[in-house]
Amino acid sequence: MRKQPGGILTGPTLQLLLVFAALCSVTTRAQDAKIQEAIQQADAYLNSQSAGGSFRGSVLIGVNGKILFEKGYGFADEEWKARNDPATKLRIASMTKQFTAACILLLQERGRLLVQEPVSKYVSDLPQAWQPITIHELLTHTSGISNYPIEPRVEKEMNRIGATPRELLEVVTAKPLEFKPGTKMKYTNTGYVLLGMIIEKVSGKSYADFLRENIFEPLGMKDSGYDVASVILDKRASGYFIKDGHVTNADFIDMSVPFAAGGIYSTVEDLYRWNEALAAPGKLLTTQSLAQMFAVYPETTAYGGQNYGYGVVITHRFGKLLYYHGGGVMGFESSIQRYPGERLCIVVLSNLDPSEPWKASDRMASYLFGQPLPATQ
Repeated sequence: MRKQPGGILTGPTLQLLLVFAALCSVTTRAQDAKIQEAIQQADAYLNSQSAGGSFRGSVLIGVNGKILFEKGYGFADEEWKARNDPATKLRIASMTKQFTAACILLLQERGRLLVQEPVSKYVSDLPQAWQPITIHELLTHTSGISNYPIEPRVEKEMNRIGATPRELLEVVTAKPLEFKPGTKMKYTNTGYVLLGMIIEKVSGKSYADFLRENIFEPLGMKDSGYDVASVILDKRASGYFIKDGHVTNADFIDMSVPFAAGGIYSTVEDLYRWNEALAAPGKLLTTQSLAQMFAVYPETTAYGGQNYGYGVVITHRFGKLLYYHGGGVMGFESSIQRYPGERLCIVVLSNLDPSEPWKASDRMASYLFGQPLPATQ
């Protein structure tokens, strides 16, 4: 290679580099144009859904650590005509499980517990059949414990007046295990109530305080917290149902009932901060903890080949690896999707039930990838 004094490239080498740089610039512009077109398609779709009364909430798309699109749709409060925007606080329901799982892994990193230990080491007075169940089996929904929210007493009484975690357990302690622990998976919120109890026992703090001090504050998630109805919360969305084709206020639920299985509120921007923390080993969790969280455990294979890690569903969509979780609670539904290979994150929070935000997430991904929706859509 010929160089002039001082190392300046000349001749054919310089020409080749200039051509290469020009090609890269053209490629980048073409990719940016494709992404912008996909975002315009997504916005048009969400506008149509909002206009048709089947979606309201907030949406965010992030790629390579940058927010490319965020917007609110419809009313956060129908009666005051206050509109949703990216700073609106919405209940995330079962997406809470990701945070509960992370709390357990943080405690394990600090030597306070091991996920292979039995739950009975930390929570007393459990039924005999529950004694051998491990923390890992709670995290992966492989415990066999019944799901408390489906019990009539919860809907008729506890949703309205609240309940302690121990009272929630008592709803199902008399029921036999649905299968031998560790042999298969069946989604159960009861396991995550137990995990919340373990967090409180081991840390000596309330679940809400542990979340705030160890996740929300360190990650700068200033608009997230454990939801308490009596607290005056700026920009809190109201929840709505669609009944007989009309929008109505959602039924009340005391958020002590979802507890560590579904009690958090957040914003799309805060959840993107959360997504980026899980994508960066050492930012919140160690490489080893993240490997446990996103591992494929064979006993959890369900829903046509999907698996459940620690608070996360692991699957493939559009031929790409996908991590996601959804949620739903009395007038609110949520979805977070992360395609790690593409560094794509899609967050959809809705204050309308039903609105199926996970389907909107899939549609946005289809626009971005330039592929048709999966057949299940």
